[in-house]
Parts: sequence; structure tokens; C-alpha cells
Amino acid sequence: MKTRQQFSRREFFKTTGGVLSLLAVATHVPSAIAGAAEGGPPPVERDPAQLKRLLDEMDAKGYQFWSVPRKDGEFLHLLVKATRARNVLELGTSHGFSAIWMGLGLEETGGRLTTIEIDRERYDLARRHVSEAGLSQRVTCIKGDAHVEVAKLEGPFDFVFMDADKEGQMDYFKKLFPKKLVPGGILLVHNAIRQANSMKDYLDMIPKHPDFDTVTLSVTMDDGFCLSYRHRIS
Repeated sequence: MKTRQQFSRREFFKTTGGVLSLLAVATHVPSAIAGAAEGGPPPVERDPAQLKRLLDEMDAKGYQFWSVPRKDGEFLHLLVKATRARNVLELGTSHGFSAIWMGLGLEETGGRLTTIEIDRERYDLARRHVSEAGLSQRVTCIKGDAHVEVAKLEGPFDFVFMDADKEGQMDYFKKLFPKKLVPGGILLVHNAIRQANSMKDYLDMIPKHPDFDTVTLSVTMDDGFCLSYRHRIS
């Protein structure tokens, strides 16, 4: 039986293509959100050209900050809206690229995002970028070690994106489940293909967990996500 690492991109695509064809459909840069938000801060009118410039500039520098690629950002944007997420947590802000994509999705649901970054330079950049995107009223940036900060947060959250240290996934999971992740909530872990060995304990545990349904998927056909859904009924 082949391991994750032994699958070629072509084989991976053949194996998961049906699901990916559906999930990879993502919106382009949103300007004004269609429809009223469901409570929370009102959507902000923004210049589509200015937002596109910001996202393009951030995407071009993404490799310097280990941020998600654009297609993964678009997928996060789509998934936040599709799940009607209202209280989102991100571990590992980097320079704010994924936070902006999720924040734009939350304009439609009326939700809010809390994002945690340990590095001072990235934290400062993220706050600036979030402000430039017109999302300061919707995105709260926290400077600190996510292993410490998660324990301080009240929650509960209905959508958690874990993109901090890969070796720390089990500790994050123990701090989030069961009290800080609602039934029906989503756990999403990035780099679940390329860095699978660094989070092997988590990737071995979560598909077998009786309270979750889990899939591994890729939008880029390069790296991808481990996506877990917590059952509403145990």
C-alpha cells in the first residue's frame, strides 16, 4: 500500500479528483458582499482594484512568510461562507494573507476572526494588511504563542484553521476539543501533504476519532489540507 509521500501529483489527482473538482471552485477578489451580513459589524465598501493590489502584493511575497498560496486562500474564503462560520480561530497569522481571505468571507456571515501570531514582525505586518483590507472591525490579531493564547480564549469556535507549528497539532487539538469547538464545527490543518511527517501523530489520530469525519484534500495539487468535521450528534 502506498503512503502519502509515495503518491505522485497525478495519482493524487486521480484518487481525489471528484471531490476536488467541487471544492476547488473559489471566488475571485470580492469587493462589495452581495446580501446583508447576518449580524456583527456591517460589511465595508471597498475599492476592488485596491484590494486586488494588496492581495497580489501579499501573494507575491508569500514565500517569505510561509503563508498559504492564493488558491488555498480562495478555498478558505469559500469554506467560511459555505459553512456559515461565525466565530473563527486561526493559529499562525503570518503576514495576514489567509486572515484577509477568511475575513472577507465573514463579511457575508456576519462573523469574526481571532488570529494568533508569535512573531512580532509578522504580527505587525498582519495588522497593517488587515487594516488596509478594511477588516480591522472583523479581525482581532493577538501577539503571542498560540499554545498559551488558545487556553485563554473563551470560544467556542465553529471554524478553526491551524497553520502554526506542525509538531504542535496534538496540543492544539487537546486545548480545543471538546469545549472550544462546537458540534458541527470545522478543524482545518494546512500542509497536511508536504509536511505530513511533522504532524504524523495528529494525522494518524484524527481520521480514527469517533467524533469526526476527516478527509485530506488539495486545491493546488501540490500541498493541501486535513479537514475534519465534528459530528453534531455523538
